[in-house]
Amino acid sequence: MLKNYLKIAFRSLLKDKFFSFLNVTGLAIGIACCLLIVTYVRYELSFDKHFENQENIYRVVIEGRFNGRDFTGVQNPAPAGPTFLDQIPAVEQKLRFRGTGDWIVEYQEKVFNEGDLVFTDETFFDVFKVNMVKGNPEEALTRKNHLAMSETMAKKYFGDEDPLGKTLKLDNAADWTVAGVYEDIPDNTHFHFDFLLSFITRENEYNGQQWLNQNYETYLVLNPNATTADVETQMNDIAIEHMGAELKMYLDMTFDQFKAAGNNFRYFLQPLADVHLKSAGYGGGFEPGSDITYVYIFSAIAAFILVIACINFMNLSTARSANRAKEVGIRKVLGSVRSQLIGQFISESVLITLISGLIGLGLAMLILPFFNNFASREMVIEPMQTLPALLIGALLVGFLAGLYPAFFLSAFSPVKVLKGNLSMGMKSGGLRKVLVTFQFSISILLIIGTFSILNQLQYIQNKNLGFEKDQVLLIHNSYLLGDNIAAFENKIESNPSVSQTSKTWYLPTSSSRSSTVFFPDAVIDQDKGVVSQNWNVDHDYAEVFGLKMVEGRFFSEDMPTDSMAMVINQTAAKSFGIESLDDAIIGDFNEDGSALDRYKVVGIFEDFHYESLREEIGPMILRLGQSNGYMGIKLNASNYQQVIDEARNSWDEMAPGQPFEYTFLDDRFTNMYTAETQLGDIFLIFAVLAIVIACLGLFGLAAFTAQQKTKEVGIRKVLGASISQLIYIMSREVSVLVLISFVVASAAGWYGVNQWLQGFAYRPPVSVMVFLLAGAGAFVIALLTMSYQSIKVAVANPVKALRNE
Repeated sequence: MLKNYLKIAFRSLLKDKFFSFLNVTGLAIGIACCLLIVTYVRYELSFDKHFENQENIYRVVIEGRFNGRDFTGVQNPAPAGPTFLDQIPAVEQKLRFRGTGDWIVEYQEKVFNEGDLVFTDETFFDVFKVNMVKGNPEEALTRKNHLAMSETMAKKYFGDEDPLGKTLKLDNAADWTVAGVYEDIPDNTHFHFDFLLSFITRENEYNGQQWLNQNYETYLVLNPNATTADVETQMNDIAIEHMGAELKMYLDMTFDQFKAAGNNFRYFLQPLADVHLKSAGYGGGFEPGSDITYVYIFSAIAAFILVIACINFMNLSTARSANRAKEVGIRKVLGSVRSQLIGQFISESVLITLISGLIGLGLAMLILPFFNNFASREMVIEPMQTLPALLIGALLVGFLAGLYPAFFLSAFSPVKVLKGNLSMGMKSGGLRKVLVTFQFSISILLIIGTFSILNQLQYIQNKNLGFEKDQVLLIHNSYLLGDNIAAFENKIESNPSVSQTSKTWYLPTSSSRSSTVFFPDAVIDQDKGVVSQNWNVDHDYAEVFGLKMVEGRFFSEDMPTDSMAMVINQTAAKSFGIESLDDAIIGDFNEDGSALDRYKVVGIFEDFHYESLREEIGPMILRLGQSNGYMGIKLNASNYQQVIDEARNSWDEMAPGQPFEYTFLDDRFTNMYTAETQLGDIFLIFAVLAIVIACLGLFGLAAFTAQQKTKEVGIRKVLGASISQLIYIMSREVSVLVLISFVVASAAGWYGVNQWLQGFAYRPPVSVMVFLLAGAGAFVIALLTMSYQSIKVAVANPVKALRNE
């Protein structure tokens, strides 16, 4: 029986090649898209799950409120990890990290600037079971000035030499001994350190006891039988005890007074597997993560695209009822029962989905390298692992998609069919209309999502950021110039294409950050302390980065008293209650924390966005200070390359053997929104594919509708109908369906876009034009799809149509 089913199914496919092609192509594209998205979603959900015992590893996170501002961060005090380990029985191990930015790493003639370095406890290999290729994981990080490095870095610096015992010079200063080489950390991990530096080297920090100084990412390993709620309660009790003592020491306030003023904090444990996808809005972190919302969105897109492809199959199968009606009638007359006919039609459906599935798998594997490059991932599709799931999925999809057509076709009355009384075409296709409406609703929704994301990105690019990001060249690690830094700066400024230079570690885009508690009038008051960004800059910072003064002045070389002066942003002025600069004083703790130093506020500058537009602008204080990290070069001409070449030549003369690196400020700004840009691009691709799949089905339906209306069109033409009238008659039903789809998609899109935009502190209002463009685009595409068949029938000779009938 099955053999006969398959034989007839093949014959049916070959008999109607055009519609078989539409069915197979639509399903294959849908399955390929679904496979790619499922691969992406699985990859995102797999982060950090490869670590042994990952279900018992947690990151310590602190959240709270201070002086009216909420915060959530992953950096903790140095003593938190060791204290939790000592005093909480359920904690089996602790691990701390201390990030330090880029370092210059040197071995003989090889000198590189490396960014993936971190100080860490000797317990790293106990917590994260990274395989050690060379060396002893238990001893590698137990001694001062010892490090472990990844295999890639070992190959980069030492080639085929044995790295153990070799010495690397870091930042042209200390020598570090290589004590271990470990396997490269997998791509689906929330950190990718190439160098692990022994934290014990920084002995004062390693044994630090300050609880209000929070610079260390801390991880805990819990006993499998422990409950996180109990551990969190104990953590907070310990933190309140120690932080309360320091609040009393430095701010002369108890923790109860701290809370009574509207402030608070709470520690909680974040499961390791949640770090990559559920850390949106958390301050700190090693690398930008993703967002679980995007996983949900892409999962929905995969399901929608597959459903659209299945709808195509159902629509085309039921629309072809006219061609199969007599076959069904004759089979029933000859004794076929309904179950046999259902089996026949479902076997045809399964055969199409199996063929489509194999083609879809091939397409997905072909496209995956481009998708990886596009999404900055290293995903793989293993054919032998994917094939069983694909076959099961194809069987299931084929069965479900073929179920309605099978019951629909097998229900034909043989008497009516053989008499030619079967109602055909889209007139009897109520369900078909619903399915077409659903298809275009999803397609329009995806277009709305794409346009809305692009609209937000356009808003980000065009918004007044409060600083000038264009024509600013950044030379990295200017401290490597040593005593030649002034000569280098003078050489650069002598170029007529350069208007000014400035040296700092702190940039308006992602870079170093530092925050401190300040007090108005230099008086310790528990109710008035303000946590503010605290940046050291030079006299030319405002000119190079385009800060706009709204009151007072910026630092001046003619004012020696500026060493005890501050320039603040508008938000800080509001937070400190400063209405006039005449007597504006702000206090900051001196080096030993025993008293407040007094600083005169000499200027207020316009707020600028120093974080992503997802974050609100916070208070900022600028002070004069040595900060030879980046050298910002403000250009006044377009011949950038000439300035870069001259800077490189001067660098090679004044810092021989040191790596020369540069970026542009506007590129760094753009990189802050890589995730949003990728989301928009991916939405665009899948929105286009969804439209293509929907139009394949619509094209097939249009062909059948045109075929069924041949006699009607012939009669209308004989009676004087024009071609434009005939095209209108043929296309109006689809036009109505697209209009309904637009209304449905707009309602869902309005809600979804608003929800997504809530993640941005600064955003434009939802654009009605986006919705109108999406609807108009879908309408035009649908009309063009229908028009080919409509015009083909409308211009045909009516004599032939009526004679054939």
